[in-house]
Amino acid sequence: MKPQRQCKHSTCRTLIDYDQQYCESHKPRTQRPQQSYAERMEKDGQYRRFYKSKSWQNLSFRYRLSHPICEECIQLGLAVKADVTDHIVEIKDDWTRRLDETNLRSLCHHHHAIKTKQEQMKRSLL
Repeated sequence: MKPQRQCKHSTCRTLIDYDQQYCESHKPRTQRPQQSYAERMEKDGQYRRFYKSKSWQNLSFRYRLSHPICEECIQLGLAVKADVTDHIVEIKDDWTRRLDETNLRSLCHHHHAIKTKQEQMKRSLL
């Protein structure tokens, strides 16, 4: 019989074999394998380089200066400082509009995270 210990989950007291970390109910779900840096750069390198470019940084800064309040919060009647300049149409969908000011809007971190999550969900379904 192998030695046993408690499951590593913070509130679980189930005894498991010593060479395991979690009981059956707390085992992490299988995750997709992590991409290497080289794979990510091969796939998204052009977009990553763009967001680090001076042309984007200058445009983003100027746009937030002229639109300092989150545009989603304004629609809700709130006045929250904009932290991010966001592309309405993603540059992955239309690369030609990457520096088009009519394709930009100022967002707070909260609304930018929501929009990013929705875009990721949309891409995963395709």
